[in-house]
Amino acid sequence: MSRLNWNNLTREERQVYMQIQMSHGTSYGGGGYLPDDCSDCGACGLPMLGTGICHNCYTTWKSLDNKLRGVK
Repeated sequence: MSRLNWNNLTREERQVYMQIQMSHGTSYGGGGYLPDDCSDCGACGLPMLGTGICHNCYTTWKSLDNKLRGVK
């Protein structure tokens, strides 16, 4: 397991990384406004199929995670 180096991220990147990391997945249903198999992204709130975080938030998180770990 590679070691985390928080100095690899700017202050803004650390904030975004932690916001996505700490976001909670939502349950199916979207509060009656979305179909039963859809929910809101736990990080950005956009509607999506399934639960958890959307593809865009995951891509952002993965990119920042690689930078944090020093992976090229």
